[in-house]
Order: sequence, then C-alpha cells, then structure tokens
Amino acid sequence: MGMAYALGIPRGFKYLRVSTIDEALSLLNEYDGDAKVLAGGMSLMPMLKLRMTEVKYLIDILGINELRYVRVEGNYLRIGALTTHGDVAMNKLVNEHAKILSESAWHIADIQVRNLGTIGGSIAHADPAANYYPALIALDAEVVIRGVGTERTIKVSDLYKGPYITDLKQNEVITEVRIPLSGLRGVYEFFRRGGASFPSVIVTVTYQERDGIITDSRIAIGAVYPEPVLVSGHLNGLGIKEVGARVSDIVNSIFSSIDAKPLEDTHAPSDYKVRVARNLLTKALMSIANGSMQYLKTPTREDLIRWEFRDGVEYVGELVKVRVNVNGQWIEDLVEPRLLLLDFLRRHGFKEVRRGCDEGKCGACTVLVDGRAVKSCMVPVIRVSGHSVTTIRGLSKGMELHPIQRAFLEEYAMQCGFCTHGFMMVTHDYLTNIDPAADEDVMKLSIKNICRCTGYVNIIRAIKRASKYLTGGT
Repeated sequence: MGMAYALGIPRGFKYLRVSTIDEALSLLNEYDGDAKVLAGGMSLMPMLKLRMTEVKYLIDILGINELRYVRVEGNYLRIGALTTHGDVAMNKLVNEHAKILSESAWHIADIQVRNLGTIGGSIAHADPAANYYPALIALDAEVVIRGVGTERTIKVSDLYKGPYITDLKQNEVITEVRIPLSGLRGVYEFFRRGGASFPSVIVTVTYQERDGIITDSRIAIGAVYPEPVLVSGHLNGLGIKEVGARVSDIVNSIFSSIDAKPLEDTHAPSDYKVRVARNLLTKALMSIANGSMQYLKTPTREDLIRWEFRDGVEYVGELVKVRVNVNGQWIEDLVEPRLLLLDFLRRHGFKEVRRGCDEGKCGACTVLVDGRAVKSCMVPVIRVSGHSVTTIRGLSKGMELHPIQRAFLEEYAMQCGFCTHGFMMVTHDYLTNIDPAADEDVMKLSIKNICRCTGYVNIIRAIKRASKYLTGGT
C-alpha cells in the first residue's frame, strides 16, 4: 500500500462507463454518496492519486457527446459541459461572443490538460484558483444542472459555495454553461508563477457603454480569496475617460469593500496576492479608459475535440480487460481499473515514457492518444481501451527519423534525454492540431513541459525548425 501511494496510484475503485446523461444520473442515484463523475479528470485524478479523496465507484462520462457542443441559441452562447478547454480556447463562436472566456481557457495549464479537461468538470471541481470562474461571473453566466427528473438553472456566481464546494447535489451534474449575448466587453488579467500552475491572481472586468458612459459593469477577482469576489455596478454612470482619471479611487474603494481574508499558496503570500490584484485591476481599468484593450492573437477552429469510448468494460473478477494499439501493435491485458496508462506502457516495455512528477505537471509522460497529447500519468488505461497510443518510437518510420526528431537533434535540444520524449510528443500535437506556424506567443501558451536541464532555448529552436520541415520549408 505504501509503494502504491509513493508511485501516485489511486486507491482501488469500480470503474463504470455511460453513454448518456440519463445513465450517469441513474448510477449517481443508485450509488448515492459512493460515486463520483469523471469528466476530463484533470482535477479529479490528481486528488485521487494524492489520496486527497477516494471513491468506490467512478462513473466515466467523457464519451457523452450530447454534452459536447458550442452554439448560439436564443439570447445565449451555449457551451456543453464536456466541451474541452482547448475548444473553449479556440472555438470561433466563443472567440466572437465571449473573448475573455477564450482567453481564460488559453491560460489553463497546457495542451495536454486542455485536450482532456472540460469546462463543466472545472467549475464543478470549484478550485478557488480555477481560471473560468472570474471570467464566467464577469460575463453573468449561468449553468444548467440536471438530476433524475429535475433540471434547474443558476448563476455561476451562486454555484460556487467555497473551495471545492458547490451548490451541486450528490446526484446532479452540470450539463451546460450559458452566457447571455448582452454585448459585455471585457478585460482578462492574470498572474502566475510556474508554466502550468494555477494562477495566483485573476482579475476580470466587463462593461457596457452607451455614448461613452458605462451603463453596466462587473468586476470579478479570483484566486485571491476563498471564493471569487464580484463587484457589480461600481463603474456605472462613469464616462470611459473618467475611469482613467479616477482609477486610484476606484481600486481603493473596491478593495476596501472586500470583507474576506486572502489566501496564500506556494507561489505567493496573501499580502502579495492583494498587491498584485490591485495592480492588475488598475491595468485593466486603464486599458478600458485608454481604449487599449488587447486580446490574444491565437488560432481558431470550428470542429470540436470528440473523445469516444470504443471497447466495452468487461470485468474478470476484480480486473478489467483492456486492449490498446501502441505504435501499431495491439496489446491486451487484465488490469486493475486504477492502473494508469503510464504504468501500462512501462509494464509492456515502453520505457521511453518517463515517470516524472506524478502530479500531471512536468509532461515527461506525454503520449498521443488518437493523435492528441495527453499525460499518461493522469489517465487510467481503461479509458483508452480500443484506442491508438503513440510513443516516440511510433513517430519514426524504420530508420527514417520524423521531422520533429531531426529538428531536436539538429538544434541540440536533447539535453539529458529524460524530458525529450514528452517534448517531442506534445510538439507533434501542437504543430499538427494547434499552430503549424509555431508562433512563439502561441507556443508559450501551449507547451509547458518541464526541462530539467533548463534547455528551453534550444527546444524552442527545435520546435520552430520542425515547423518548417512539416510545412515544406527547409
């Protein structure tokens, strides 16, 4: 048991899989109090691995495609709860109607997390430093919540009840996020230390104006206090230019009205967080007053990432059958439901997949699942049964190196080699599915793997060279 904990392996659980929301609700009702829903798993899996929580029944809903959509309907931008962070970041409709939500998603961790993590899962987890809450609250967003035979809609600001506590009942799930098409414009500012870490401070300001006068305003501050702080209407009646002239008084007034003790984290003490929040709010208000609001220039797309279940769940006693195509070779095994894809691959000889941090931060364990980068230390192998997994061995064809491998060799980006496999695999996804041109700003938002030799300069050069090779350049 001690070894299992040391290796970051969750306690045992019964794995269940559903294909409809009604099935999920039925199981939650049946196993009342003993079951948890697994969406993307990017919040729940680390807690299970660190034994901060445990569960008897894990209900996997990632394959419910009825909960994966982005559309404009009625007076709302509607986002299905299983829409991934990557799609929230890149979707054209989100960029058009809720740009600050797109920006908040771009700043979530890295490609691997954004490929699997979902908007519904994130807000249901209710981490006080989560990226979405301040943006959604500033946009006056709502969530649709379903139970067995019930459905209700509440404001996102009312959903959050405290760190990791929401208004969700045990047998309810979030099915949709709704953002009113009210014309709110906004600014999203954040601060964090550490590439893929949670933010230490988030400040979001949204407003409407008519003839230069602000008619509605919402200021949301996240990651600083135990719950997101919303200040509504504080700018109402002010002229746009007047905001800049009175910015110091506005900031002082807002922070003096907050009756909450600020949080501390490993990156920033509480008083530092408040100072940064004040500075970010000042910056946001000045950008509004000066008309200098700038948004990320990032690629967009219309198609959504669709994860699907292929093999059924077949138990043999306490074990479950899995079948995974690794680099073109099918491998079958009987495993515990809690066995991670990382350990499955290493068990079958794919030692190039490295065990690094075991918390889903470093990216050394990254592989491709159906062409998308995921951290194999964060995914139970049962989730990818029937799917194709690619390690660095699967990139090359015989003795011919893949262009990414060539680029890393030519730019001396190999260093000690421990992290190289993960960097190459996430680079493949990045150049194939995100940004073939390897724009440096987009790259920094996307590839957050840790290099233990601090050789990032050569790695960036290698990614840019690989981009040229893959797009026909030299």
